[in-house]
Amino acid sequence: MRKLTTALLPVALLATSFATHAATSDGKTFSVTAGWLHIMPQGEKQGVTGDITSKTVQGALKTNSVYDGDAGFEIDDADTGGLLFDYYVNDNVVLELVAGVPPKMEIDGKGIILKEAGGVNLGSVGKVGEVDAYTPVVLGKYQFGTVDSKFRPYVGAGIMYAHFSDFKLEGGVNEKIANSNAVTKLIQPEVRNVEIKDAVAPVVTVGADYNFNKDWFATASVTYAQLDTKATLDLYSNTLKETALKGSTKIEINPIVTYVGIGYRF
Repeated sequence: MRKLTTALLPVALLATSFATHAATSDGKTFSVTAGWLHIMPQGEKQGVTGDITSKTVQGALKTNSVYDGDAGFEIDDADTGGLLFDYYVNDNVVLELVAGVPPKMEIDGKGIILKEAGGVNLGSVGKVGEVDAYTPVVLGKYQFGTVDSKFRPYVGAGIMYAHFSDFKLEGGVNEKIANSNAVTKLIQPEVRNVEIKDAVAPVVTVGADYNFNKDWFATASVTYAQLDTKATLDLYSNTLKETALKGSTKIEINPIVTYVGIGYRF
């Protein structure tokens, strides 16, 4: 949260500096929009690295680390409610905060890992878990046309702060991994201590407002964020009673996000 506060503080200060005189020519200063976000991750698997920490496993596999470049994790599409808070600097320039209900992002395994130990097919495991994604976005937008225009397209750019929490491992994943081959059946690995790192990403957006009157309007947009993060986990051996491997992977998300909503200006 400290990183989020640091990222948003300059925007808050900028908005405060305009607060005494910013508004459109028809007297509107703020708007609130409620609608629906559809999130479509475009990223692909980025490989998995593992550092073998168990001396017993190191001796058996005759290596201290493993890397599987054709394996990794991908994020499924998701839907959630979204809120837009707009601050009108003038008739054309708008500062926007995008928030909403944190979606639960499902994570799928892809490819084969631990080939040196006989291989674990993540594709057969399927969904490995889900995580809550908090992704507030701050945008600067330029709206074309005038306050009297019915249809007002806009373009914008800004920054996203992504915070991931409350990861839940899918039921049955540990059993599927443990039963993958003779080696995993022997060491009985269990996934522990999964952590998905926070990240910051640049964002661009295009969209349009349709004004029903001076107060009420509909809006639609398409937004892209260049977002990736890093995930780490431990594989604990229930046979050896120690952590056998510490794994890490880059998770490429790069979502295209569509939004439709209804807003009110005041």
